[in-house]
Amino acid sequence: MGEWSEYFEDFPEENPANYVDGRFNPELAKTIRQEEQKISDAREEINKLLLNAWLNEKEKHYLATEECPQCGLKELKIYNINSSFYLCECQDCGTYGKGKTLEDATAAIIDAFGEGLNWREITGPWSR
Repeated sequence: MGEWSEYFEDFPEENPANYVDGRFNPELAKTIRQEEQKISDAREEINKLLLNAWLNEKEKHYLATEECPQCGLKELKIYNINSSFYLCECQDCGTYGKGKTLEDATAAIIDAFGEGLNWREITGPWSR
């Protein structure tokens, strides 16, 4: 027996991807898949632009580098965003904290001990 793709080439009416609203319509199904791919690509591009804008904004508000309360290395970058929000991110262990004051942000890092927080796995500020 061959691959499923070969089977569906021979019997397109058996392929569930060729149905739209319960009706066999491979042309419309293909058009819908192409439009969904365009939407997905556009969303990905928007997310890249937003992430780059966030990274540029964050770097403008860099304050200092201090010792990380999690790993003990002097790799904790501190940012003061718009004078009302502090963000701390360790460049070594990846842990992070945020708060209205620097003490709140640092406390968030200390409280997160063992939780495996890693700011590098987060795609932007909207997902924290």
